[in-house]
Amino acid sequence: MVQEAASGLWRSEDMTLVQLHMQREVVHDTVLKLGHLGMMQFQDLNNKHNAFQRDFAGEVRRCDDMERKLRYLLEEVTKANVLGAAATSGADVSLATLEHHVEERESEVRELNTQFEALVSEKNRCREQLEVLKRDLAWASEGSNGLTLLCGVIPRERVSTFERLLFRITRGNAVVRTDPIEQPFYNVQTNEAVHKVVFAILFSAPRIADKLRKLCDVNGATVYGYADSKEQLDSRRSSLQQQSHSLSQTLEQTANRRQLLLTQVAGSLGEWKRFVAIEKAVFGTMNFIQFSGTSATARGWVPVSEVDNVVEVLREAERTAGAQVRTIFEQLQTKETRPTFFKTNSITGTFQGIVDSYGIARYKEINPGVFTIVTFPYLFGIMYGDLGHGLILTLFAAFLIFMEKSWEGKPLNEIFAMIFGGRYLLFLMGLSATYVGVLYNDMFGFSTEIFTSGYTWPPLAPGTVVPSFPNAQHMKPTNVVAFGVDSAWAETENKLEVYNSIKMKCAVIIGIVQMSAGVFLSLMNHIYYNDWLHVYFRFIPEIVFLTCTFGYMALLIIIKWCTSWDKGTHDAPSLLETMTNFFLQPGTVTQELYAGQAGIQIVLLLAAFSMVPLLLLVIPYMENKHHEEKLKQKSLRAHNEEDDEEDDEHFDFSEIVIHQVIHTIEYVLGCVSNTASYLRLWALSLAHAQLSDVLWNFAFMATVGLDNGTGIFIFFGFAVWMSATVGILLGMESLSAFLHSLRLHWVEFQGKFYYGDGIAFSPFSLAEIA
Repeated sequence: MVQEAASGLWRSEDMTLVQLHMQREVVHDTVLKLGHLGMMQFQDLNNKHNAFQRDFAGEVRRCDDMERKLRYLLEEVTKANVLGAAATSGADVSLATLEHHVEERESEVRELNTQFEALVSEKNRCREQLEVLKRDLAWASEGSNGLTLLCGVIPRERVSTFERLLFRITRGNAVVRTDPIEQPFYNVQTNEAVHKVVFAILFSAPRIADKLRKLCDVNGATVYGYADSKEQLDSRRSSLQQQSHSLSQTLEQTANRRQLLLTQVAGSLGEWKRFVAIEKAVFGTMNFIQFSGTSATARGWVPVSEVDNVVEVLREAERTAGAQVRTIFEQLQTKETRPTFFKTNSITGTFQGIVDSYGIARYKEINPGVFTIVTFPYLFGIMYGDLGHGLILTLFAAFLIFMEKSWEGKPLNEIFAMIFGGRYLLFLMGLSATYVGVLYNDMFGFSTEIFTSGYTWPPLAPGTVVPSFPNAQHMKPTNVVAFGVDSAWAETENKLEVYNSIKMKCAVIIGIVQMSAGVFLSLMNHIYYNDWLHVYFRFIPEIVFLTCTFGYMALLIIIKWCTSWDKGTHDAPSLLETMTNFFLQPGTVTQELYAGQAGIQIVLLLAAFSMVPLLLLVIPYMENKHHEEKLKQKSLRAHNEEDDEEDDEHFDFSEIVIHQVIHTIEYVLGCVSNTASYLRLWALSLAHAQLSDVLWNFAFMATVGLDNGTGIFIFFGFAVWMSATVGILLGMESLSAFLHSLRLHWVEFQGKFYYGDGIAFSPFSLAEIA
């Protein structure tokens, strides 16, 4: 089991193409249960037919229509703010039964909504007339001999526009007065309150009455007639009040019926939506299956480790559907490109996602995700190494992991959901940053003496720093610090120079080691695919070239570190000068690091450059020779067996030559550019440390000197420092280090062995349907 699990991470799982022959009656249950298993990727056997010519296009349309109706019901439930009890759905529910039930509920809700809207509109009109009749419009008709009265109700926000247009139409020969209505009206279409105003217009020219009515319509106003006498006014008021009371009772009854219906529906909506979504997915997959009379044929990819589970599901589907004939399960031999599938969990899935974002691995190609679990957080830690910041990241990620069961599957903010999804990656990144921070002796920008320093300084005046060292015999360390960089360097004038040298050289060594590991992984791919031509004439030239040039440079760094150099007698040689002479002046060594250095460097340089023509020419020549042999063998077979079948294999010698030339140039130049690219480890680490130091000294420590004992300056200084730390160092800097680590893995590491042009395994799964 352990070996199988390791193989599932190291290389993609074994995939097999299976074919199912079954009765038509058992197809639905078979697809449904395979969807719950989620381990079969169906092939489309009806790809010559469009979506409307498929056998189950009608069922898919029915499901689409049901989803539309369910969305409408959900909108109504949400609008009414209704909570329903969880429904107990029966297991024997069918699509036809649910379709009929949903259609009935939707029709009832629509009918009640129509009635409710009509009643609300009628009640609003009744109330508007009452509001008009409640106003004593004697003020509008005083001295109005021969004047015409036009009154009604208009929305409050349209009053100013209405008055301006009225003035233009009548040229000022009309008088308008308004009176606001205190209680707003309910707009059933928008579900909002609308404030309205009673208006009255007096004008002398009857011929403009029609224009004024049109003006009222344009501005959303409703015109109502006024009573001619007091008796008529009282009669109409009484009639409208009775009508309003009757409408209120009817509205209340309709609202109660609608509320009761929506309450009954609310508890079942979630289950109905899930059932319809599953049925739609099942029928959509059934359209991939080929039917012939009463039988059906399905084909698809299945992981070999899941074959027994698939067979068990088929037998269960037969029992559920009451099939008379057993489903025939067979594994097919094929030359088709197999999909790639890696079993992951909540921890490894994040790292696999980083690799898959670059490209899907070829079938059985080595999976970079295994190495990314270790190398990605490590490279991040080198760029972000700080004990304080690393601990904060670690604690934050630990909190996310602690809340995993509570938050997983819940709706979260989009950005926070991304952070939560990468909680295990963030946790390992925090641990790596903490570990490297201890190595650097950095904590929030200042040095920490966790381990005893090897240096003892003479007494110094307050505020002074130690001069650059080592420059005297008494400044040699008495012992070597137990772990990491000696904290004593933080108190010296040449601190930046020392940290610069250490971090830059470490970055180069780490880069060369990771690139070499990538080249060796390409060897493992070649051996697995039994591609010995690429083993001898691609891997060997590549690893020899890299080792003899930049691998040698990494060795010189280590030799220089391991050699004791006494200042003034034996100055340490410059590695930059040494490597410049290595390429431009072979055999020239200004100062030797070891005996016989000049001769060895000439041999290494010749070995490296002799690999270039080997890498460039041999593979195209051998592939062309192999192709010619295949053509001769085919010609003999065609002559003997009278077989003139065309060769489907495409071969273009010029294309192969161009590809090999590009690969050779890319690799040789890439060894230079990729090695330089790893210097970002040094640059970002140095920038992070300096920015932390600046924020600590200028945002916090500067306020300590200004404080007069009240603590106010210290409080504000600490607040500014913490805000800058969280926003800049924990936010922007961590994102920057993450992106740079991502680039180093995608380009510098994976580029050495990873093609990333595979096909992802996409099984039919119902697990994601909520």
